[in-house]
Amino acid sequence: MPFMEKLIITTFTDPMMGLTYECEPIYDKLKVRYPQIEFRWVMSLLVRDVSDFMLPNETIAQYNKRLASIYENEQSIGGLPISMPDLRLFDEQHRSSLPLNLAYKAAQLADIDRADEFLLNLHHATIVDVLPTTHFDVILKVVRDTGIDEDKFTQYYNDGTAQTMLEHDLNMLRKLNIRTLPAYMIQYGERSVIIRNLISYESFVEIIEQLKEN
Repeated sequence: MPFMEKLIITTFTDPMMGLTYECEPIYDKLKVRYPQIEFRWVMSLLVRDVSDFMLPNETIAQYNKRLASIYENEQSIGGLPISMPDLRLFDEQHRSSLPLNLAYKAAQLADIDRADEFLLNLHHATIVDVLPTTHFDVILKVVRDTGIDEDKFTQYYNDGTAQTMLEHDLNMLRKLNIRTLPAYMIQYGERSVIIRNLISYESFVEIIEQLKEN
């Protein structure tokens, strides 16, 4: 079998993002084509405060409804169905996607082997099950469903270590000057390229093959 350089795709994202959820079929195809592929995830805190995305005089309930239509319009990207008749992701007490970002970092600390499965489950809880995953009790349900130790997770989530890891991710985002999500770093051996927009399976393959040739 010929030697294959390590291939890494790092996705800069937020667990609430429908665009990343719609990339799942693309990533599944890439796994088949490139058996050596490794996926990594950098938390990028899309919504620091929901007011940053709201229209003038728009209520949070109205924003949730508009956000649902944005999600639903994204289903053509990967062909995964999205239906959100009663999206309640944000409210007055839960105004940020910070809890979801912290949750992934806490999952990495509590159980690195299950962390990516947890992220996938968190995506599905948010987008498929339409659960308010900004709520900690909902996050804990996903923790239990994934088989991660709840006590360890809660400790890391609350004691500042998950926050420190998240700051590392956000510093990486700033260092690479990534301002839109999702974005990707594609690495093949010692060569790499950063893509600052959503791309197709065919584009991924084209870029990877170019990196392999250089």
